[in-house]
Amino acid sequence: MDDTTPPLTKNVTQAQLLAAEPSTDPELLRELALSTDKITRQSVAGNPNTPCDVLLRLGAEFPSQLLDNPVFPLLLLENLNLVAEIPLPTLRSILKQENVPVYILEQVADRADLEVQLALVKNVQTPRGVLNRLTQSRHPQVVESARLHINLAGELTEKYEERVRKVIQGIMSSRHQYKVDTGSLVVLAQICPIPEFIVEYCVKNFSYKDLFCRRLAHSPATFPNVLKHLANHTDDWTRGEVAKNPNTPTETLRKLATEKQACFSLSLNFNTPADILESLSTDQNPRIRFKVAQHPNTPLNVVKDLANDTDMDVANAAARVIGKYTAEAVRKDPKTPTHVLEKLAQTDPTTVCEHPNATPELLLEFSKSISWSVRQNVARNSNTPVSILEELAHDESWEVRCGVAKNPNVPVSILKELAQDDSSEVRCQVSRNPNTPISLLFKQLARDASGSRAIAYQMSSKKSGKYPEFESILDILAEESTSSLETILQRLARDGGEVARLFLARRFDLPANFFTQFAESTEMKVCEAVAQNLNTPVSCLEKLAQSPETKVREAVGQNPNTPISILEQLSKDNKYDVLLQIAQRTNLSPEILEELAGSKSDQVREKAMLNPTLPKDAVERILCGEYATHYLKLNPDFLSRHPDSLAVTLNHYAKSQFPLISFIALNKPQISQELLQEKSLSISWLERLAVAQNPQATQQILTQLAQDSNQLVRAAAKNRLQNLSQY
Repeated sequence: MDDTTPPLTKNVTQAQLLAAEPSTDPELLRELALSTDKITRQSVAGNPNTPCDVLLRLGAEFPSQLLDNPVFPLLLLENLNLVAEIPLPTLRSILKQENVPVYILEQVADRADLEVQLALVKNVQTPRGVLNRLTQSRHPQVVESARLHINLAGELTEKYEERVRKVIQGIMSSRHQYKVDTGSLVVLAQICPIPEFIVEYCVKNFSYKDLFCRRLAHSPATFPNVLKHLANHTDDWTRGEVAKNPNTPTETLRKLATEKQACFSLSLNFNTPADILESLSTDQNPRIRFKVAQHPNTPLNVVKDLANDTDMDVANAAARVIGKYTAEAVRKDPKTPTHVLEKLAQTDPTTVCEHPNATPELLLEFSKSISWSVRQNVARNSNTPVSILEELAHDESWEVRCGVAKNPNVPVSILKELAQDDSSEVRCQVSRNPNTPISLLFKQLARDASGSRAIAYQMSSKKSGKYPEFESILDILAEESTSSLETILQRLARDGGEVARLFLARRFDLPANFFTQFAESTEMKVCEAVAQNLNTPVSCLEKLAQSPETKVREAVGQNPNTPISILEQLSKDNKYDVLLQIAQRTNLSPEILEELAGSKSDQVREKAMLNPTLPKDAVERILCGEYATHYLKLNPDFLSRHPDSLAVTLNHYAKSQFPLISFIALNKPQISQELLQEKSLSISWLERLAVAQNPQATQQILTQLAQDSNQLVRAAAKNRLQNLSQY
C-alpha cells in the first residue's frame, strides 16, 4: 500500500471486521470502500450503512452483494429515478444476476447500450413486453436473442437442430449487420470439421465465393467433407481447385469428371482413379490427354494408345512414359530407383555405372569390366568407394585414370599421385579438380605444360570463343614458377584479372590473408565468392555482411558457417532476397525465425514456415494470426501430428469476438473445462449453445443451461442431459 491509502484500511483484518459491521459509520465505510483488499470492499457492498453512491459504484464489482443488501430496495423506493442514476458498469453487472428485480428490467428496457440489452435478453426473468421492445433494437444480435427468449419464443419441444440451422444461416445472410469473420472461418474449416449447413450456405451464397470458397478449395488442409460441398459451387474456378485438391474424396472426383470445366484439373490430381483417367484419355482437349499420358495412375494400355495420338506432343509424352526404363531415360533421370538400375545393368552397364543412384556393389562389379568405358564411368561416379578409386588410379587405360581424376570425391592422396601421371590428359584433369590442393596446383602442376594451360583456362573469361586473359595467366605462371606460393597467389590476385581473383576466392584452401584482401574488393562477384566460401574467416563475413551489394549479403546469409550474431543482424535487412536466405537457416533464434514467419514477403514467410526449427509455440501463434491459412497450405498435416497444438488453436478461436467463430470452436471436445465453464455464462447465446452441445460439458453445466433464457440453449442442454441419462 502507498502513503495515500487511508490508515484504517492498512490493517486488513480490522478493515474486514469494520466493513462487515452494520453499525460502522457511513463515512468510515466510504473510506473502507477504497481498500485494496477485495473482501473488505465486498463487505462494504453488502453493508446496509454504506452510502448510496458508494453502493452503486461497488455494484459493478459486487452485483450480488448490492442486490442482496437490505437497504437497496429501500433506496429504490425513496428515489424513483435511482435506476436511471445507476452507473452503466454497475447496471451491466446487476442485469446478469438472477435475482435482479423485474421492475429494474422493465425500467432499463429503453437503454441503447448493447451490453445492457444483451444482459436483458440473457436474463430468464425478462418480461415478454420488454422482449417485444428489444426485437426492435438496432443491434441485430439483440433482436435475434430476444426472438429466441423462452418468454417470447416458448419452450422448444421438437428437435432443435433444424431451428439452429435456420437461425445461423439467417445470421450469415445479414453479414452487413451481423459481422462474420470469414478469415477465421476459413482457418476453422481447415483444422476441424465445421457444421455442414454452414458450408452449404457459403457454397450457395455468392458473397462468400472469394473469401471462403476459393481459399478452401485451393488448400490441401481443407477437410474432405468441406470439399464435397464446394464441388457444388457455381464458380468454375472453385470446382476446378476442388478437382485438383489431394483431399477431395474419390466419389466427388467421379462427380466432377462429368463436368467439362473440371477435366483438366482432374488430370493434375495424383489421386484421380485409373478409370477416370481412362475416360479423360479420349477428351478432345490435347492438354488433358497430354497430362493423362504422364499421370502415374494411368493404366499402361491407355498410355500405349496415347502413344499413337494424333497430337505429336501427346504421342511423345506417352512414348517417353513407355520408354522410361530405357537407357536414355535412365541417363536423364537422377531419381531412377536402384532395382531398375540393377535390371538395366544386364544390358547397358555403361549407363548404369555413371548413374548417381548406382550402388557400391554394382560399381565394384563393373570396376572389373573388360570395357575401359565402363571402368571410366565407375571411376567418375561419386558413389564409387575410395578402395575402388585407389585401384582404378593404376588402371592401364589413361581414360580410366582421367575418370578418377575427375571424381568429385577422390581423396587428395590419389590426386597427388595422379599429378605425376605419365598422361598429360590425366594431369590436366587433376588441374581441373576443385579438390586439388592449391599448393599442388601452383607449385607442381603449374610447371607442367598441360597443367598450366588447364589452370590458365580456368582463370580466364570466355568471350566470343576466346580467352583474353589466357596468355597473361600463362606468363605469370611461367615467370613465378620458382617463387613461393604466397608470391604466386599475390601476383595472380594483382595482375591476373577479375576471373583469376574469382577463381582464387572460391578455393577452399586459400590462405586466410587472401580472404581478408578479397573481402575488401570493389568487385562484387569476388566479394560474393568470398562470402560463399566455407573457409572464410568470421571477421571477413562480418565485414561482408555490411556490403551495399545485396548479392554479397545474400551469400553471407547462405554460408553455413556464418555465426548466429551475423544472421541476427541480417534478419533486419531491408531486402527480401537477403531475408530469404536467412529464413532457411536452422540455427536462428526462435524469436527471429518467428518474426520472419510473419514477413510481408510471401517467399520469406514461406521459407520460414517450412523451416523445421520453427518452434511449435510459434506455429501455434501463427495459426491464431493472419497467416494461418498460408501456414496450413504449406504444412497441412501439422495439427494431425500435434494434437496438443490443435487444442491450443481451438481454444484461441473459442474466445473470438465473432460469435459464429466461437460457436464452431466451442463445439469441439478439445476445449478446456475452464473455458467451457466461463462460456456457459457468456452473454452470447451462440456460445452458450455451443457449450451445451460440447461432448465434454459436465452435467452441472448442462443442468444450469437447461434453465437458460434462450430457447435453443435450453433445448440443446436438455437433449444432452437426456442422452447422458441413458448411459
